[in-house]
Amino acid sequence: MRVTIYDKNPGEGFSQKFLATSWLVGCWIQKLFGKVDDYYGASSWDDALAWLQKQGQLDSIQYWGHGSPGQVYLAGFMLPVGFLGPIKSQVTPLTVVWFRTCSTFQGGPGDRFSGALANQLGCVIAGHTRVIGPLQGGLHTRKPNTLPSWPGTEGEFPASWWPSWARWGNNTVTCLATKIPPGW
Repeated sequence: MRVTIYDKNPGEGFSQKFLATSWLVGCWIQKLFGKVDDYYGASSWDDALAWLQKQGQLDSIQYWGHGSPGQVYLAGFMLPVGFLGPIKSQVTPLTVVWFRTCSTFQGGPGDRFSGALANQLGCVIAGHTRVIGPLQGGLHTRKPNTLPSWPGTEGEFPASWWPSWARWGNNTVTCLATKIPPGW
């Protein structure tokens, strides 16, 4: 089963409502073109976990929401350490859990987050070292019991530092991509 979960309550204000609507539309487009089997707008981590536990074997999970170095948020609350442990029996070593969130793999906190989660679930964890939007740069994967393949400083420069032709940096995909290119 290939699924996407998005944060349906990312914050207050028009920009956050627009963002949640964009995530919903992106999920709908992915399902329309057969790239995911189902999607869900979660209102809390408990809500997201309960939905995941009903899905059977999980081949891929995408999460669309807010992030910061080493952190992922849903409805303004950080993903608790060890929280996804209950789905371990639903994933295989080939399952990909992709956090489509800003900067989650950045720096030391990103290294610790990605390594701990890959080891806990025993599958591939993917995330970004950069601020993302329609173009999503700094995409990397991490397998259990491995070191990160990206430099710890990747993504630390402010976006304005990058020349316009390279603003999104390395390993960039579009927001509608559903496959991670080999070697990332």
